Amino acid sequence: MTIVSTKNPSGLKLKLDCGKDENGKSIVKIKTYSNVRANATVEDVYEVGASLASLQEHTLVEVFKIDSTSISE
Repeated sequence: MTIVSTKNPSGLKLKLDCGKDENGKSIVKIKTYSNVRANATVEDVYEVGASLASLQEHTLVEVFKIDSTSISE
């Protein structure tokens, strides 16, 4: 049995700091973008994430690259 793995398009998530609620707890929002090239480097993904975050009202906390692989026989 041969197992085949196929890289699917990646995703990009931005974690944004939206301040604090009335109880002093941090409010965090996540923006998700899909169809990022699977072979995109982490440096390129971070640059795009930082550029997108600069268009947001809130402060960037983290950038996530979400990789996905299909596995089949």
